[in-house]
This record gives sequence, C-alpha cells and structure tokens, in this order.
Amino acid sequence: MSEAGMLLQKFLRGHPIVFGALLMLIGLFQVAFGIVLFFFPCVYRDELGTHFYSAALLILAGILTLAADKANSLCLVKACLVIYIVCVIVVAVINIFYLIDLLYDPVNRNIRCSRTDPFCEMLHQIAVCCAGVRGIVLVLTSLGFFIGVSMAAFGCKAVCRQSLEDDNVPIAGSRHFPSSTEVVREIQS
Repeated sequence: MSEAGMLLQKFLRGHPIVFGALLMLIGLFQVAFGIVLFFFPCVYRDELGTHFYSAALLILAGILTLAADKANSLCLVKACLVIYIVCVIVVAVINIFYLIDLLYDPVNRNIRCSRTDPFCEMLHQIAVCCAGVRGIVLVLTSLGFFIGVSMAAFGCKAVCRQSLEDDNVPIAGSRHFPSSTEVVREIQS
C-alpha cells in the first residue's frame, strides 16, 4: 500500500461516513430551528440569521466528509481539515452567543406584570419556549462542535503527521527526560 493510502487509512479509522452524515443531519436540524427563530425572533441575533451560518458550515463539512470517504483522496481530506477548522471556530463563537442569550436575556427578564393577566401569562410562555428552543439549538451546535473537533483530529493525523513510523503519542509522565547537554549534542549532530 502506498504512503498516501496508509495516510488515508488513518482518516478512515475515524468512520467519516457516519460523522459526515451526522454533521449533515445536525446542519439540517439547525436550518429548521433557524427558520422558526428567524420568523419568530426571541433576541436580535435571531433576525441576523446566525443559525444559518453554522448550519451551512456543518452541512458543507458533512458533504466534504462523505466525498472524502467515497473518493479516497488526500486532497479532499485536506479540504475537510480546513473546513473543520473554520466550522469549529464559527460554531464555538455562535455557541457563546447562545449561552449569552440563555444566561442573560434582558427582553424576557423584564416581564413585570401580574400572572393572572392572560397577556402576561402568554409572554411568560413565549419566554419559556424561546429558552427551550435555544437550549435545543445549543445542544445541537455543541454536538456539531465536538464532532468537528474529533474529525479534525483524524484529518490532522492523516495530513499533518506525514511520518508513518511514529504513530505513538508521547507520554508526559516518562521517567527518562533528556538532559540539556544530551539535547544540545543531538541538535549539533
């Protein structure tokens, strides 16, 4: 087997077809919740369509992952690695926005009226529904984030580490640490 084939095997060990399909499903669910939150916004970020940015990246990452699994191309694995890195960064920022919206929501916290008033009761129910939908979207994007990180690790293992001999992870708790003179001798030779 060629070296490129062995590097692809490292990527295929991560079961990219399963995770690619899962990323696409998460992206599609995100689009569905994004449509609901776009037409019935709870906070101002919903009107900006932030749900669609992460959904588009998750769907694109899923499609590229499925293509890399099907075509067995090292170039597609590199493209997957790039899109995973971009996807993880964007999804992390959007997750922070979701957490801020869940923890601090000034629109829904300032509902001051009698609970016996039907209009006030409806406002409280809307606030609870918004928090619930936002919590579901946060869980979905967090799942997409962790899948993106794990698939980026498999992609980096296939692309970034070109050496096939050293596949072991160095352990920090090793008993023998080289002295500074040994390191200097090794560098000079």
